[in-house]
Amino acid sequence: MSTTAENLLDAMDQVIATHGPSGVTLRRVGAEAGLSHTAAAHYYGDKPGLFTAYITRAFNAVADGMEAALLIEDNRNAFLQAASSYAEFALEQPSQFNVMNRLELVRVDTPELWAARERGFFALAALIDRSQAEGWAVSRDGLDLAATTWGLVHGFVDLWVGGPLAAPYDPAELVPTLLRVVEDLLDALDD
Repeated sequence: MSTTAENLLDAMDQVIATHGPSGVTLRRVGAEAGLSHTAAAHYYGDKPGLFTAYITRAFNAVADGMEAALLIEDNRNAFLQAASSYAEFALEQPSQFNVMNRLELVRVDTPELWAARERGFFALAALIDRSQAEGWAVSRDGLDLAATTWGLVHGFVDLWVGGPLAAPYDPAELVPTLLRVVEDLLDALDD
């Protein structure tokens, strides 16, 4: 991907932060990137094309963190690192986190988008398989475990970033609080 194309995706962060997803226009993104009003159309075709590239990049970033966590040999620490990485992504890239599951914004038939979305899931599935092979939650269905762990982490982070959970806790303590909750979940799921 060219530097100009990347700059346009970087500009999406600010446009979404300022105007929300519905306020994204090709012209506005080009202006935010300091480029021609036609630059985004040149590289991405239309608004769904721009969102597809943007959300694909977000899912690849999440998957990078999940795959890095999978390299940790201790399964519990790998789960905690995956959760931490997800929360840190949400904090560092709030605009990307805000839209990454908004499939109505994208071209849903884009193979790169689905490959990026699947990378994170397959990393989590591999961690669950490895953990079960080593005796954790062996009587539980692997797909159910993936849904439960990812659902808890995503839901917790989303509610924190959106405000309802940040208010009763110290807003600066997302990662430590999430890790405590994930540890409790891992214990509860173990047979």
